[in-house]
Amino acid sequence: MTRNRALTIKNWIKTMGFELTKSHHLDHRKKKIKYYTLGNFGVYEEITPTGSSAQKKQKFISWTPWGDHFEVNSVRDLSQAYQNFVTYNPN
Repeated sequence: MTRNRALTIKNWIKTMGFELTKSHHLDHRKKKIKYYTLGNFGVYEEITPTGSSAQKKQKFISWTPWGDHFEVNSVRDLSQAYQNFVTYNPN
């Protein structure tokens, strides 16, 4: 994912009011996971450093309480997933 696209998704997450719920490292501190939630809907960001110190690989994955998980590639994907979640679970 490009850096601009990742920044756009992170800005949308902040704008919508998601809260950083948890953050931890995996694979001997090679991957960092950040969990953002808004009610029962959530997104996690997986950050993996690459060869150069200035680069990093980012991936966003959305989840719902009933077990749906999918990779988010744009704000449109994330917004649609959130709208579908609200439609099926208005509380």
